[in-house]
Amino acid sequence: MATVRGSTTQIARFIAWHLDLGAQSVSIYLDEPDAQQIKALAHPRAKLVACDDAHWTRRRTRPEQHQLRQVRNATEEWRNTRHEWLAHIDVDEYLLPPRPMDEILRDIPEDCALLHLNPVEQLAEGNGTAFKRTAADVGLKKSNLADIYPTFGPYLRGGFLSHLEGKNLLRAGGRPRADKVRFGIHMAFWQGARISNRITLPDLPLGHAHAPDWHSFRDHLSFRREKGSYRNKEGERFRLAELLDLLEETEGEAGFRMLFDEVARASPELVARLDERDMLLRYPLDLDRALARWYPEINT
Repeated sequence: MATVRGSTTQIARFIAWHLDLGAQSVSIYLDEPDAQQIKALAHPRAKLVACDDAHWTRRRTRPEQHQLRQVRNATEEWRNTRHEWLAHIDVDEYLLPPRPMDEILRDIPEDCALLHLNPVEQLAEGNGTAFKRTAADVGLKKSNLADIYPTFGPYLRGGFLSHLEGKNLLRAGGRPRADKVRFGIHMAFWQGARISNRITLPDLPLGHAHAPDWHSFRDHLSFRREKGSYRNKEGERFRLAELLDLLEETEGEAGFRMLFDEVARASPELVARLDERDMLLRYPLDLDRALARWYPEINT
């Protein structure tokens, strides 16, 4: 499930991809509901929830922060789902399984409540199929980032622009005391504590199309710096926010473009450096093929 804002095509691709992987249904909570968009996205295996005034009135109040709206919707969806597992991810994130998902989930130990998904970040201009791992994922030290990203490596967590924390699949079937569980953005909690009976499958990453092209990266900068993943966070040693401030002051938009080109674009040089260190993942993320199967009436 996801709480989303986005174009109809983007949301339809998200739904279609996960239905293609075998999801029994995909729940979409529309943060800015539009009647025409809901009509276009209607599908027997898509649950569409309009997060309008009535939605939040029934829940007493609408949280100001979009992150809080996301976790409240996810927690409610988990408590009411009829399915065995529920993933809480964003509309620009895609499960990238190495084999059928039903086989993977059948092999999960019965005492495991949570399956953690490590992120891989999609490279722009790589036909959507090139992703990078963090240095830590392949056993390399943080100091190696300067060799991969010569200018900006020391200022990036793991070499990513986006989150390193990943997301989760939470077991819902046979859940005890559902009122004691709640979702966070990157974790789930039981009676206020992180769920501990969890596992991570290294070969089941979460593909994050965080900056699929330069225009998308540039257009999302202001929101991400003010309210999203690029904002300064008290008590957190995450230097991307300060780096963006410095680039804006000294270089303007050209500085942002330098950052994007070195870190996010699938240049031959970056692809080679990642490949040499086993940090490059190629995966056939064919969203348009999935879209044509499940939403043939939506043109790309």
